[in-house]
Amino acid sequence: MLVAVAISFSEIIMRVFFNVSYDIVIDLSVWITVWASLLIGGPILLENGHISVDMIRDRLSGKARLCVEIFNAFACMVFGVILLFGGTLFVFQLFKKKAVFPRYIPVPMWIVELCVPLGMLLFTVFSIALMVKVITNHKKTNAHRQ
Repeated sequence: MLVAVAISFSEIIMRVFFNVSYDIVIDLSVWITVWASLLIGGPILLENGHISVDMIRDRLSGKARLCVEIFNAFACMVFGVILLFGGTLFVFQLFKKKAVFPRYIPVPMWIVELCVPLGMLLFTVFSIALMVKVITNHKKTNAHRQ
C-alpha cells in the first residue's frame, strides 16, 4: 500500500511541478492496491480479521457451534475454489488473446488480472487451514473438558 501511495504522490508532483503525466502511473497505483487487497484476503481468515457477523455463532456452543464454524470455513473454501477456477480461465483467455491495456506503455491484461487466481489460491489454502484450525481447536477444547 505504501508503494501505491508513493506512486500516486510522485505522479501528483510530476503533474503539478513538471506538467508531465502518464496514464500508466495512475493505473499502476490502482493495480497495486487491488493486488494487495486480494493477496491479503487469505491470511486474514486465520487471524479472524475478516468482516463477519458472529452473533449467531457466538450464542452457540458445542457441536452446534462447531457445525456453524465448519460451514463457514467450507463456504469460504467453495468461494475460493469457484473464483480460482473462474479467474484462471479468465487470465488464460487474456493471455491467449494477447489483450493489453492501451496505455502509454501497453500492459498485458493477464499480468494485471493474475492477482485474482493467485489471491483466490491463497484464500482457498487459508480456508482449508481455517477448517483444520476449527476442528483442531474443537478437539483440544473437548480434551480439556474431559
